[in-house]
Amino acid sequence: MEGKKEDLTVAEKKAAIEEIDRQLAELDESPDNPKKQQNYITVKNGKCIPVKEFKPIRAVTAAELDKMDIPPIEWIVNKLLPVGLSMIGAPSKYYKSYMALGLCIAICNGMKFLDFDCNKHSCLYLDLESTKRRPKNRLNQILGKNGKKPDNLYIITGTDELGRIGDGFEKQIEYQLTVAPDIKLIIVDVFQMIRQPAKKNQSGYDRDYEDFKVLKQIADKHNVGLMLIHHTRKMKDPSDVFNELSGSVGVMGALDCAWVITKDDRYSEEGTLHITGRDMESQKLKIRFDKKSFQWEYVGTEEDIEAQRLQFEYDQSPVIETIKKLVKQGGGHWEGSASDIKNASKYFSWEIYDTPQKIGGLINKYEGLLYFDGIRFDYKKGTGGKRSYKFNAINATNADNATNADNATQLKIDGI
Repeated sequence: MEGKKEDLTVAEKKAAIEEIDRQLAELDESPDNPKKQQNYITVKNGKCIPVKEFKPIRAVTAAELDKMDIPPIEWIVNKLLPVGLSMIGAPSKYYKSYMALGLCIAICNGMKFLDFDCNKHSCLYLDLESTKRRPKNRLNQILGKNGKKPDNLYIITGTDELGRIGDGFEKQIEYQLTVAPDIKLIIVDVFQMIRQPAKKNQSGYDRDYEDFKVLKQIADKHNVGLMLIHHTRKMKDPSDVFNELSGSVGVMGALDCAWVITKDDRYSEEGTLHITGRDMESQKLKIRFDKKSFQWEYVGTEEDIEAQRLQFEYDQSPVIETIKKLVKQGGGHWEGSASDIKNASKYFSWEIYDTPQKIGGLINKYEGLLYFDGIRFDYKKGTGGKRSYKFNAINATNADNATNADNATQLKIDGI
């Protein structure tokens, strides 16, 4: 008689059921499972890659968005550099690295950079084309050999083998931010040193997109500034200097902020810093590199420099001096043509050699400055289109002791 099979205990039955469930689960997760195959796609060499599971997204309404508490832009340098992905572009030998190092020093000390306030933070400077000697020498040049160096400025050089994007760079940055979580700005000098070679048949746009996607994710994840030092093309674009940044059209589209340094003369110490960004006002700053302090200095905005130049021209203009003299001698009033102004200058200690047409253009050009000096004018066209100007002092004080501009007598050119 065959042996009678013993009944399983409750515990054994439970264990058997759990084992069957485990095996079924493994089978269910296998790519070979026909039911599961619909969630996989097959690529070259038969490799299966899981398709991302669909997750419905609930769009918010404009009214809901309006009620959300979203923090404003966080500035590292007020109105100049926000957190996010940014870039400094310029040709070689334009002192880009000095600008980057000077920026780090200003932020680490909470000082001004190009006359803009910096919020005090730690910085990580990746000087990837150098050994330790170069950043040390530059720090001594900027701060003095015996000057105090920031203990919150962290430096990695090319000898440290940082790694490239997709080959250690991301992990190294994560590690540095873990060791020094107060780091707010990371500068990569230069961008090319962390890029992988272009893949076969990969377009410039696709390569830029891949790299900038990784870098943007780092900046956004840690809420830091990640600034790339980059070169500009030799071919200039007068219509838009930001088109001179090397790379595809995807470069500007990926950046939160971009700086480009231009010069009228390559060997000049003066230049213009062009700044633009997603949520910031575009600016043009006139700057100068001081070879004694090895720092970039703020000269003024482009508008400031133009106003200074215009004021200088105005102060030196014989046309303006003649008009002021005529109005003064006329008791606050004078009337005549541009030719009359030219002829009148012969009787003063200067003489105007410009044509009447040029004189008329200068009068229009300096209208605002004349008004600021207390003189306003009007004109009417006579025969042949010739203009007759009427200059009047705005008040007696600005007319140099004129008693009343309205009652002033006209000065006759012949009577000077």
